Amino acid sequence: PGRERDGAHEVPLPRHPPAERAAHAAHAPQDPADPAQLHGWTGVCGGSKIILEHANKLTARGHKITIISHDKKPIWFKMNDSIQFIEVPWGQTLCESIPKCDVIVATYWREIYECIEQKIAPVIYFEQGDYHLFDLEKLDNRTYEYIKKQLEVVQFVYTVSTFAKNKIKQIYNKDAIVIPNAVDSTIFFCKEYRRNNKKINIAIIGSEESEFKRIGNILKAIEIVKEEGYDIELNWITPTEPKRNKIKAIVNPPQLIIGDTLRKSDIYICASMYESFCLPVLEAMTCGVAVITTNNGGNMDFVKDNENALVIEKDNIDDIVEKTKKLINNAQLRERLSRAALETSKQYSWNKTIDMVEEYYRNIANYKIGG
Repeated sequence: PGRERDGAHEVPLPRHPPAERAAHAAHAPQDPADPAQLHGWTGVCGGSKIILEHANKLTARGHKITIISHDKKPIWFKMNDSIQFIEVPWGQTLCESIPKCDVIVATYWREIYECIEQKIAPVIYFEQGDYHLFDLEKLDNRTYEYIKKQLEVVQFVYTVSTFAKNKIKQIYNKDAIVIPNAVDSTIFFCKEYRRNNKKINIAIIGSEESEFKRIGNILKAIEIVKEEGYDIELNWITPTEPKRNKIKAIVNPPQLIIGDTLRKSDIYICASMYESFCLPVLEAMTCGVAVITTNNGGNMDFVKDNENALVIEKDNIDDIVEKTKKLINNAQLRERLSRAALETSKQYSWNKTIDMVEEYYRNIANYKIGG
């Protein structure tokens, strides 16, 4: 403790191609140095949104944040104007653009070693989960060993859920702390709407291209329910234009549209096989929507079956159909789940989460790095 391991000598690793994600460095406000955040991919997804939320909230508290990325500055997310955004050309090493800072936060495992190699500041790895934690069939042994070495050289790791923490320990024998995600209460909040009693609005979020989200299963289930005579309006929010399913969708909308769409919905359905946290479910709960979801791991920190949501079996279309009809036919159950979900969501405020992030970064900023 007190010293970042010098990966350059202890665990030699090969140079890798330009980073796919990014890293982020943050400063305590009393420190005059500037923070830097590597964020290689800035497209629409929950992981990117959380990283950008961290940057915004820390900036609002007086920290100086620099985001370094191979990708373009995001237009779908409103970044604080005080955040410095550096776009690094592809072909150049992302980490070499890190300015002087107090801590560096690597947001993808490929960046860990090269962040440490810069010897600028203590390095933190922020793990939000991917196939290397949840879909090991896609992980060949060479990649596994490479990731394991990356995790061996970093001293500080945090993640977003108990599920992700346990996976990191189980697969890579690395300890991590949990700092949960939170919901933007200015965008996601509950508001009563005069709904058509005959038509049920169902919301889903996710791309059909992300197989683990099982969007196709939900669409099949809804079609079955419609064929049985139920009047349903589907609000499908997706970051990519549907190709396999010729169904009207809300493609790549601003966050405000997502919040408004959820508020107008009666039911939200998630069929994911795994998630590190499952932020859309929590956002739906915050909007007072009755939720149907799988036990996808990450959401088990806040989802309680038949208390604030209905839990369905994974890869079971019939169960989606059954639970959907159950909620359609029982307005009192929808209301009970909605009220309990709202109470649960109050535990996940950004003030509480950023308090944890800020304290964690400030403590680590006091550590000395290897010479």
